[in-house]
This record gives sequence, structure tokens and C-alpha cells, in this order.
Amino acid sequence: MKITINRSDLLHAIQTVYRTSPAKITMPILGGMLIKAEEGILTATLTDLDITTQCSIPVNVVESDLICLPARQISDIIRHLTDDVIGIETLPEKNCARILYGESEINIYCLPPEQFPDIPAPSGEHSLQAPKKIFKEMIRQSIFAVSTDRTRPLFTGVLFEISNQKLRLVATDTHRLALTETSLEAPAPALNVIVPGSALNELNRILQSDEENMAIEIGQNHIFFSTEDTILSSRLIAGQFPLYNQIIPTKYVSQLQAGVRETYDAVRRAALLPQEEVPVIHFSLSKQQCILFLNTSAGWIREKINASYQGEPLEVFFNARYLMDCLHVIPTDDFSIDFTGSLSAAVIRPSERDNFLSLLLPARPREEKNL
Repeated sequence: MKITINRSDLLHAIQTVYRTSPAKITMPILGGMLIKAEEGILTATLTDLDITTQCSIPVNVVESDLICLPARQISDIIRHLTDDVIGIETLPEKNCARILYGESEINIYCLPPEQFPDIPAPSGEHSLQAPKKIFKEMIRQSIFAVSTDRTRPLFTGVLFEISNQKLRLVATDTHRLALTETSLEAPAPALNVIVPGSALNELNRILQSDEENMAIEIGQNHIFFSTEDTILSSRLIAGQFPLYNQIIPTKYVSQLQAGVRETYDAVRRAALLPQEEVPVIHFSLSKQQCILFLNTSAGWIREKINASYQGEPLEVFFNARYLMDCLHVIPTDDFSIDFTGSLSAAVIRPSERDNFLSLLLPARPREEKNL
């Protein structure tokens, strides 16, 4: 290999793929970054065997080749260089790559590229287009409800459901559920797959909030997300996602309407009280007033919220962090909570929007002081 390249372009490619590095390296080759240069394009690739990220950038290629460099070292080196243009060339007899900058050089020993894991390729079996800005918002509106319990892998992923020319993302950790959907520009076959939440977190970091489309290709075992210069692929989670439609209530006994910012700030203030247990917020609701309580070993808070409430008086408790997670991704100024009872699931929706909802199970009441 012999190339010259703009340092900022190379740094962009390296930083795009670098976070795919496995937290625990079980094989030496997984600590390597595969770099391929040919026909004016350099492609950097990293994988942890479940997620693979590739980023392609323009480069001046004098001699094409495929090399594998230690990911951490090449990332640190390129990040700390200051020259606008750098050169990279391989020295096969020494099994190393030479990085040239100004009148100086750094030599790094290579890893054997033939040992790098096979890179999955799109099959073109199922494909669709979605605006990056909208899809990035959909990730935010679903990923917060993903479980971190690896003993239940189905709940660590997000359901991708395609039907009636709509894409729907659904996630649940069994305590809460998030559902968001968008219309597709072109018809697509009905399909259900489960995508790891870790892959969507990485994709959310990569995506820019612009109006350009991204491509999504779904194969038998992998899903591929492609932008102008980046491809992220991930293994799918095998199994049947829970029948979420059966647990979303269709009838309600009462409804609360309030401002997102005011409610979020009130819940956040309450959750700041130091405590050992998860903060549980007590809502006392009636047509006359909406009162928020929280009592801990460190103290207590009582706060009145400007809200509209319809229905019989209700005392209900919610996990403060779960409620804040949901309020944080609501895109409107106001929201509503539809209640089915003090111990049954509540449904949270943005006002004047029908493409997002979150289901939240009440928390167990705790003993409180007489406020």
C-alpha cells in the first residue's frame, strides 16, 4: 500500500468505526482495524463479531493493498498528528506500515489481514429508504425502553415491524414500552425482525440529523444501515417478540394533560433527593389539582403542576427515571397520560401526534410521611 490522504478525512473514518471495537478482546485480530485502499477510496472496518462498521473516504492511491493495523494505536496516532496531509505505505519485508508526516515517520507493526473476520454483505433481499433525521428520532424514541438484562436477549433489542407501508419500532423491558412509527416512501413487504439495541445506539451516534435518505437492508441474519460514507451491519436477534398490541389499553378511566417541560423539571427535582432506592413519584390527581410527592430518607418534596385532569380522583406512583426517560423524547410542548387505574398500565402520548406512545407500569406504593 502507498497512499496520501487528508488527515481530517482519515480521522473521520477512524473515529466513525472505532467505537465498534469490542470492550473485551477475545482474539488479537479483533483489536485490529482493516484498511483497504483501491480505486481512489479508503475503507476502514472494525467489528466485534456482532456489529461491523465500515467508513469510506477519498484517498490518493499509488499502490492498492489491504492491511490490518492495531485500532487503538492508529486512532491515537492520527488524532495527535497536526499535518494536513499524511502518507501511509507498507513495508512487507518488515510486516509494518509507515506513517509519513512532514519530515517524520511512525512505523506500526501490522496484524495479518487474512485473519480478520468475514465482513457480512447485503443480500438485497429486503430494502427500504428512510430520512436520516426521522430515523434518528425514532431510535431516540424507542431505545430508552430496551432492557440491559442479557439473560433475556429478546428484550435487549428493538422490533422492526414493516406493514401497510409503515415502519414501526417497538421496545420493552417489561416495565415500560415505547412505540414509534413513520410512513415509508415506497411499498415494502411485511416483515418483523429484532435489532440489537447496542447496534441502534451506535447508529444513532453515527447518523446526522439531515433530510438525506439512508438505506436499510434486511437479510436472513443481518441488517445493514447505509449512509453516504458509512455502512453499519448487525446480527439480528433470533426469536419471537412479545405480542405488544395485546397489552396496549384501548379504554381509559381518566386522562391527565400537562406541559412536558414543567412536568419533566418537577420530576427531575424530586429525583435529586439522595436515596438508596429507585425514586418513586406519587401523583395525586383530581379535577381541582395535580400534586407530585416524593418522600425519602433524606427529605420530601411536594409540588403542584399546572395540568388538566378528567376523570375520578386517582393516586398513582411511577418510577421517576422511567417517566423522565419518556418525557425526554416527546417532541411536543404538551403531552397526555391515559390511565386505566392506579395499578394498571398508563399510556403516555405527545399532544397532536399519533406516531409515538409509551406504556408505563405504575410502581409499587411506598410508605410516606404525613405531608
